[in-house]
Amino acid sequence: MSNTLNVCGLTIERGQKLRTYLPVPDTNVQIPITIINGNDDGPTLLITAGIHGGEYPGIAAAMELGRDIEPEHVHGLLIMMHPVNIQGFWARREMIVPEDGKNLNRVFPGTPMGTLADKTAYLISSNFFPIADFYVDMHSGDIHESLHPYVYYPGQPTEEIEKKSRAVAKVLDMEYMVRSMAKGGAYNYAASTGLPSILIERGGAGLCLHEDIEAYKDDVRNILRKLKMFDRPVKPRHHTPRDVEDIIYLEAMETGCWFHHIHSGDFIEEGQELGRITDVFGKTITTYYAELTGVVLYVCPALSSPKGTVLVAYGRLKEDEDE
Repeated sequence: MSNTLNVCGLTIERGQKLRTYLPVPDTNVQIPITIINGNDDGPTLLITAGIHGGEYPGIAAAMELGRDIEPEHVHGLLIMMHPVNIQGFWARREMIVPEDGKNLNRVFPGTPMGTLADKTAYLISSNFFPIADFYVDMHSGDIHESLHPYVYYPGQPTEEIEKKSRAVAKVLDMEYMVRSMAKGGAYNYAASTGLPSILIERGGAGLCLHEDIEAYKDDVRNILRKLKMFDRPVKPRHHTPRDVEDIIYLEAMETGCWFHHIHSGDFIEEGQELGRITDVFGKTITTYYAELTGVVLYVCPALSSPKGTVLVAYGRLKEDEDE
């Protein structure tokens, strides 16, 4: 990388830290951004937090890391946006951008001619993906999702991108990871352009717990060590992620009241009752059962469950393989 970064009208010299707002073109919206141009040369790591404004721990972690990390700590360039969906954040809205009702994570690469979500996605994909060497998208279970920590890595683009992404995913201190074959989402689009990427899920249900924030900060520090952007070696973890495959995202077949019998992180057996949907008088409409033996990644803890709500996400633990 060059000594000076010039991006979207912002200029950051080697050895400087900039904490400011990034305007979304043709809107009155500005995204909080921290850019740390390290004293020494190295890779560029892009981190986005709060693409969904109600997923708080990653946002708080990025805010605090941006405050605490100084250029003398870094080899290379660290760019963090916190939160990206600033309007959804202040409105306490789950998933969507309030102005247009769109799920920002579903519109990448975006377009400069669209609504706020489209313009935000385009701003990131056209200006920041091309300059990054690795991309981390920080999520949580949303306001209506109770989640056990795990990480997605892309399985679609090329074997090289998958391998680079997975190698970084494995330095996180969490039990599970998922090879994503989806094409949607910021990190999957980034991977399709040749940018190794991961999406981390930690925390959820509208909570911003100290332990989740600190764990997220440890995640990022270990990623910086893995990318050799910090001098110290990768910190030992309590867990190394194992692959979960054959993921089932169980959706509500009707609008009703959801009573679940399992929790995120639980192990379940094929045929086990997961929960039931009732009407507002408590009469059972549908009972849902596990289609396979595996682990629960997240569950909807809300009683109110409109049709199409993901009630439970679960999958099968893959047999360990030598790597």
